[in-house]
Amino acid sequence: MTIRTRLTLWYSSLLATVIIVFSVSLFNLLNWTWREQLLDTMRQTANNVLADIQFDKTTGDLTSRSNPFTLSSTIYSSVAIQVWAANGRLVASSEILRDIDKPFDPVGLNTMEPGWREIEYGGVRLLALTQPIIHKNGRWVGSIQLVASMSSIGDVLNRLVRVMIAVAIVALLLSFMVGTVIAGQALQPIDIISNAAKAITDADDLSKRIPYDGPPDELGQLTNTFNATLERLERLFLVQRRFVADVSHELRTPLTTIQGNLDLIKRMGNDPQSLADIDSEVKRMTRLVGDLLLLAQADSGRLPLRETIVDLESLMIEVYNQLKLISQEVEIKIVQLEPVRVKGDADRLKQLLINLITNAIKYTPPHGKIGLSVTNHDGYAWISVSDTGIGIPEEDLPHIFDRFYRVDKARDRKMGGFGLGLSIVSWIVEAHRGKITATSEEGKGSVFTVQLPAFESSMIPDSARETRIRMPAIRLPRPNAPHVESRITPDSKSIGSKTPDK
Repeated sequence: MTIRTRLTLWYSSLLATVIIVFSVSLFNLLNWTWREQLLDTMRQTANNVLADIQFDKTTGDLTSRSNPFTLSSTIYSSVAIQVWAANGRLVASSEILRDIDKPFDPVGLNTMEPGWREIEYGGVRLLALTQPIIHKNGRWVGSIQLVASMSSIGDVLNRLVRVMIAVAIVALLLSFMVGTVIAGQALQPIDIISNAAKAITDADDLSKRIPYDGPPDELGQLTNTFNATLERLERLFLVQRRFVADVSHELRTPLTTIQGNLDLIKRMGNDPQSLADIDSEVKRMTRLVGDLLLLAQADSGRLPLRETIVDLESLMIEVYNQLKLISQEVEIKIVQLEPVRVKGDADRLKQLLINLITNAIKYTPPHGKIGLSVTNHDGYAWISVSDTGIGIPEEDLPHIFDRFYRVDKARDRKMGGFGLGLSIVSWIVEAHRGKITATSEEGKGSVFTVQLPAFESSMIPDSARETRIRMPAIRLPRPNAPHVESRITPDSKSIGSKTPDK
């Protein structure tokens, strides 16, 4: 069963339920109203008759104040009346009942409480009202019994039922037809979406989008979401293709080198230089595979952080003492160092500092300078790594955190980079709920700034932390320097997205 048919049936069923409930309620309301009106008339008539009756203490008879005791049909024309004495004698009756000498409601006649009952007499439905006659001394001396036909009410109600049934059938037929048309028009965009999706699947072309020019309702939101999903899938497929191509390219060079050296050893015998080259290339591939494994585990969420309280001041000094020994031609200097602690993984934070500083060393020419700083401001720890290196072109700056992206691929390969260092840095910062920014000016150097919640502020709930006014990242005083910022986005964590060293 199609959605269109189900919607139409649901709509028709709901309308049928409403009609049935309304009809039953209206039927009961009219039946109760008309019966109450008839009872009110009968009660008023009983009171009028009761006011005309008097009791003779001597004989015990009921008489009329205006003898003889008659119930004029002109005065009491709406109902039929019988007056019964306590001894069971019929004292008076309406002219229409002159041939009837039995009570219509014997059960009600023998009670001393007023009441009414629906009875059937001669195949006719009647409403019988019994009003006891009580003397001043509290003695029951007789009863007044009034009857009225309910055939008129029944006839009206029967006609009403037939009219309601006819109206309900017509309304249901109309609702089914109108519901079918409306459901078809409402679901037409879904057919368009389905056909467009089928065309995209058949053509294997993720660049196509679903056209929609309707209002921004639920179907419009569905279309926008579907188009956004297609855009994201297209981007991920493109990134995956580039990722496979880049990995293949990165592995092809060291494998070619290893194969060439092995061939040379086979022909010439043991060659120390060839073995050294093989060892270098194997280590290079090991680093590449290790970085790829790290990013893959991070993307899959299988790389949890071992969080402790980390002293960034001591960690920066440790990394500084380790790296200043391998950068003889570049001057590394600690510009500013303030005590600040963060809650995070010490090993990953150390890897972050090493990647940033080694990246600066790679792209800083001899006799250049690298400045390091750790500061504490407004509940955040600020890590800054600045250099006086070659800088990053403005058009490349937005892509420096993409995997395998390199500003100058030939030069970077010569320097031994894979374009994964800054991608790992970006992931570490995001995993610690931080933010990394970069500013650069070509030919003058770059500044990478990391902002992490300090240990005291990390105790604040995330909802409260989002309301804090964030301080701008520390930048070098270079006018008109382009700027890039790495934020936590789904794409930045995709294993296929490109992320470089510079």
